[in-house]
Amino acid sequence: MIMLFQLKMVELSKEKGKVYFPDDTDEAFEVDSSTRAKDFCASIAHRLNLKSPEGFSLFVKIADKVISVPEGDFFFDFVRHLTDWIKKARPSRDGTTPHFTYQVFFMKKLWTNTVPGKDKNADTIFHFHQELPKLLREQCCEISSQQITLNLIVRTNGKEL
Repeated sequence: MIMLFQLKMVELSKEKGKVYFPDDTDEAFEVDSSTRAKDFCASIAHRLNLKSPEGFSLFVKIADKVISVPEGDFFFDFVRHLTDWIKKARPSRDGTTPHFTYQVFFMKKLWTNTVPGKDKNADTIFHFHQELPKLLREQCCEISSQQITLNLIVRTNGKEL
């Protein structure tokens, strides 16, 4: 089931919208026009009790594209530029302005400093759900990374080796 990022006016300068996570959950967050992607990520990480927002990023899915939001960009400015770009790339045939809805995802982007088991919340919400499909497709390169991922799967399911 796909749900759209729906905005509701909360105050004059703030809006509330859903953010989706790899474990098929979502939560509503307040965002205002001066919120940078890095601050939005920190806010999400804090609410989810992650040990650090390091390596996480916001992704916007619009039409058939999924694009990472640069951490220094203002969130709504990025979305506006993205929708303008999509409108130019896909002009309407009947002359009306096309309307695009978008979804916002929060996912792990950089894995260089990730240690399975160090952050249980990150393991259960992100690492497990993002890495399991890769493991099942056998895209892991080394035995050691497969062992780490398998260990993570076992720990996530509440069992120990």
